[in-house]
Amino acid sequence: MTFWSARGIAAAAVMDPMMPLDTAAKPAASTFKSSACPHDCPATCALEVEILPDNRVGRFRGASDNAYTAGVLCAKVGRYADRVHHPDRLMQPLRRSGPKGSGQFTPISWDAALDEIAARFKTIAATHGAEAIWPYYYAGTMGQVQRDGIHRLRHALGYSDQKRTICTALARSGWVAGTGFERGTQPQEMLQSEVIVIWGGNPVTTHVHIAGLMSKARKQNGAKIVVIDPYRSPTADLADVHLPLLPGTDGALACAVMHIAFRDGRADRAYMEAQTKDYAALEAQVATKNAGMGRRHHRAHGAADRRFRRPLYRHAKDLSDAGVWF
Repeated sequence: MTFWSARGIAAAAVMDPMMPLDTAAKPAASTFKSSACPHDCPATCALEVEILPDNRVGRFRGASDNAYTAGVLCAKVGRYADRVHHPDRLMQPLRRSGPKGSGQFTPISWDAALDEIAARFKTIAATHGAEAIWPYYYAGTMGQVQRDGIHRLRHALGYSDQKRTICTALARSGWVAGTGFERGTQPQEMLQSEVIVIWGGNPVTTHVHIAGLMSKARKQNGAKIVVIDPYRSPTADLADVHLPLLPGTDGALACAVMHIAFRDGRADRAYMEAQTKDYAALEAQVATKNAGMGRRHHRAHGAADRRFRRPLYRHAKDLSDAGVWF
């Protein structure tokens, strides 16, 4: 009886030309390519996207060589390949073949779909004028092609334009009125802050990098986190102070904070003198926003006076020294 070890079998395979060898080709290796997230998010994450041998996309990860993305990606984009290659994803045009609402559709070719749409557009424009056609869009997927390319069609054929006020017009108008332009502070400045104010935001759920900076500032700098939101969000759960104002009372709280800053000598007057216009009028205006007004608005003044200023003023003589990040 002969006993063979695994080593002996391997050696025999090399020595005996009649013994079959495993000559199967090794699978081709995947590669990673650089890209950027197309979603409507201020992070604009740098991506590393895996390209599989069959030219499909695989894993998505945050670019490690980008200082802001720093190898981190939100859960939504981390599963991007699941949506791109989902079996239920529409891959060709469908024409409705039954009554509206019946869910009955018949696949057609791209050429047939484009011809039908172009013919209907021409008929509508000839009958009712070009402005009867409205190329509506917004910002689900950003980019010059995916989103803004529709403007070429609009301008070339004279179709109706649109006021892009669906989402951010109110916030943009308020921000520009207060700062003079559409710019903000670098999020990384949060790391030098002693107090971080999250007003109406929930970055733990919606902006993973801001949440990471908040956590890092708390560990490195002992930063206090104040969340102003009627909803007890996951971010509010992590905050040192949560001010759950009633909806619509944010303005009362903002006036109260300014009132207290001026009243208690915490306003940075040198900064306002150099960088703002007519802050004296603002001071006079908010001087009338007293505790009585606050009580009429869910006691916003009292909340600001008791809970907001405590972490804000603990180590600082004015707001700029506190390193407040809004």
